[in-house]
Amino acid sequence: MEKETIIFLHGIVGNKNVFKHEVETLNAHYHCISYDFYDPDDLGAVGLLSLDLLLDQLYAKFVKAGVEKAHLCALSFGCVVAQAFAKKYPSMVLSMTFVGGYCCNVPSTFSTNLTQVLQEKDDYPYEAWLRRCATVLNPNKEFIPEDSEEIFFHSALLVHPNVFEKAMRIQLEFDSKAALVGMNTPILWVMGEYDELYKSTLLDLKRYVPHVEYKELKHAGHVAHIHQHEQFMSIFQRFLNKNKIFRKRNGLKVYS
Repeated sequence: MEKETIIFLHGIVGNKNVFKHEVETLNAHYHCISYDFYDPDDLGAVGLLSLDLLLDQLYAKFVKAGVEKAHLCALSFGCVVAQAFAKKYPSMVLSMTFVGGYCCNVPSTFSTNLTQVLQEKDDYPYEAWLRRCATVLNPNKEFIPEDSEEIFFHSALLVHPNVFEKAMRIQLEFDSKAALVGMNTPILWVMGEYDELYKSTLLDLKRYVPHVEYKELKHAGHVAHIHQHEQFMSIFQRFLNKNKIFRKRNGLKVYS
């Protein structure tokens, strides 16, 4: 039988390798697809970005792979893309798993900090502004033994400046509540216990999506699946299996 497909979506910086270990673990039982958001061959032009372009790009991955339905597993900003895609193409999404996911357009510390750095953009040279973004939007300041700010800064330098700024602004423009309310897609929402910045957006999450499965990983920050790979995989695989059983019991198409 045909394998189910999981498409992995990375964050506002970084690349498809952010889920490398998860792909390696799951490849035997799932058809795994990961890709880079900012590839100009996909987006059609260097230095251009919009949410519509990101949705078209993801749709093209389904078409290229000959996949009608897939699970989406997304990190941080990738969750915005997944939410928008599931809103536009609900029949194509089997489930969504968010790691370090957040809600846009809700009162929160994250929204306040994001608005602040975007307002400050013209006050700094570009690289200094990137460092400012890395500091103000760093959720892992005192708890995780990694230099999160330096990782973010050097990853952001690899993104075209126009594209990075637009990706930042998409987070202010997108309305997560409008996308999530009434959505029937199964959702697993995984956060690190130390990820207070992004958890600040989730106070009304259960009101938007009452069926959401919310899990926190101990001793983990924003990239919780990296900080606690085994914890994450245990929860993720159980979620995937449970939804496969549900579809089978309800006479829906299931794969191997």
